Amino acid sequence: MKIALCGPPHSGKSVLRERLKRAIRALAPNVYPYVLTTNPDGEGSWFQETYRRDPELAKQLKAAAKQKWTPARAELYASWVRNTTAPLTFLDLGGMPDDYNKQICCAATHAILVAPAEEQWLPWREFCAGCGLVVLAELISGYDDAEDSVGCAGEPFRATIHRLERGDLETERPAVEALAGYILDKV
Repeated sequence: MKIALCGPPHSGKSVLRERLKRAIRALAPNVYPYVLTTNPDGEGSWFQETYRRDPELAKQLKAAAKQKWTPARAELYASWVRNTTAPLTFLDLGGMPDDYNKQICCAATHAILVAPAEEQWLPWREFCAGCGLVVLAELISGYDDAEDSVGCAGEPFRATIHRLERGDLETERPAVEALAGYILDKV
C-alpha cells in the first residue's frame, strides 16, 4: 500500500504521519511504515522529533532544507513512489491538489484525507479520483476539539482527531490508534 496523506496546508498531515507510524509500530512491531516526504517544504521525517526536542532548531533546519517545486523535483518524488517496494508506505504531500502532487500520486494506491472541515475534502476527493487512489479515510483535524471521535464502521474510515500539534507525539489519540488498526487490517 502506498498511502498519500492529502489535505490543505496546516491541516496536520505531517503530525498525523508521525503518529500513524508510531501507532502502527506499537500495534504490529513487525510492520515498518516507510515514509516518503514528497514535498519540498523542508519538513522531512526527522522534523517532528526534532521539533519536540528543540522547536527553534527544527524551524532553522526546515528553512535551510526548503526548496522550490520544479518539474524535476516532482519527477524525483514520483520515482521514489514508483520504485518503493515497502509493503506500507506513507507519502507526505504538499497541501495543494496540483499537477506536481498528481504526478507523485499516480504511482500511489490509496489516500487519507485530512482537513479542518468536511467541505475541504471535496477538491481532494476529486484529486484522488483523478489519480486512481482509493480513499481509505476522511479525517477532520479538529484543532480546538477536546477529544477524538471515531465514526461508524464502514468505508472510508471517518474520525475527528483533536489537536494535531507539532512536537506533541505522546498524548493519546484514540482515532489515530483506530486508524492504524484499520490500515493494518488492509495491509
